[in-house]
Amino acid sequence: MLNEKNLPNYFWVKAVVTVVYIMNRTPTAAVHGMTSEEKFIGKKPDVSHLKVFGCIAYVHVPKEKRSKLYPKAKKCIFIRYSSEQKGYRCFNPSTRKLQVNRDVMFDEMASWYSPLKVAEDGEAKNGDVSSNVEQ
Repeated sequence: MLNEKNLPNYFWVKAVVTVVYIMNRTPTAAVHGMTSEEKFIGKKPDVSHLKVFGCIAYVHVPKEKRSKLYPKAKKCIFIRYSSEQKGYRCFNPSTRKLQVNRDVMFDEMASWYSPLKVAEDGEAKNGDVSSNVEQ
């Protein structure tokens, strides 16, 4: 999960917590095709809120906390589901803070950290952050 979205290794704990959260909501052979949560609670869990780990999350900034020219959303990284309240935990790399919010829009195909591109034939393109690799 970390490698797929090119996230730093210090997010490994959040990745494990997210995996456990998802595994508890997926069917398993141990409880005969039921989910662990379904066996424990007695009803099927709702999975419509599941999102891609490490994707870009645009967290809404309430009107009371922004001025007229301030953007309506902050660009963050989705790192886990909140266990204390109904919402998503997002990390803002600019401020290095975690926040829980329900008003979030997701870009599940994008990631904050783009992969390092290697130029072919030893030529770096203008404006590209490529590095040359000797063979």
